[in-house]
Amino acid sequence: MARPFPIFLVLEGRKCLVLGLGREAEEKARALEESGAVVERRAAYAAGCAAGFEVVVAAGEDRSRNAEIAREARQFGALVNCLDDPAHCDFLFPSVVKQGDLQVAISTNGACPALAVRLKERLAGELGVEYAQLLELTRGARSELAERVKSFDERRRRWYELLGSPVLELLKAGRRAEAERVLRKTLFGEELL
Repeated sequence: MARPFPIFLVLEGRKCLVLGLGREAEEKARALEESGAVVERRAAYAAGCAAGFEVVVAAGEDRSRNAEIAREARQFGALVNCLDDPAHCDFLFPSVVKQGDLQVAISTNGACPALAVRLKERLAGELGVEYAQLLELTRGARSELAERVKSFDERRRRWYELLGSPVLELLKAGRRAEAERVLRKTLFGEELL
C-alpha cells in the first residue's frame, strides 16, 4: 500500500455520505459531524448515490461492492474510504487523541489498527486538560505576537521558551492566572500583577 500523507482536512459545511449500519458507520458519521460536515446516512449503496458528495465512507458489513463504490465516488470527485479495505481508500481514519484544539492522529497505514488504538489510549492518559487550556491562552497571543515582533526567528524562540517554562505545570495544578502571567512575560516581556 502507498504511504498516506498525513493531513487534517477541513470539512465544515461539506457534504459527506456514510454507507452502512452498525457501530463503525455510527462512529464515522459522528466523527464527520463533529468536524462540521453535513452527513447523509444510507443503509446501503445504490448506483449513483455518491453524486454530489465530497467524501464517501463505505462502512457496511458487506464489502462486496467496495470496488464499485470507490470507482463511482472517484468519478464524482469524492474522496473515498471503504473500511478495512485499504485498496479502495483515498484516506484512512486515524485514531485520534483530542484535548480542546489539540489533536494527535495515529495511523499504522492499515497494518495494525489495534496498535493505533493502544497508542491513542496511552497518549490520552498523558495529554491532560492543561494542553487544551494552554491552547486557549495562546490562541489570541499568536496574532498579537506576530504584530508586535516582526522577526519569525524571534517569535519562534519565544514560543519554545514558553513551552520550556512551567506554564503547563501551572495549568495542570489549576493555577491559570499564574500560567497567564508566565505566558505574557515570556512572549511579551510584560510583568503582570
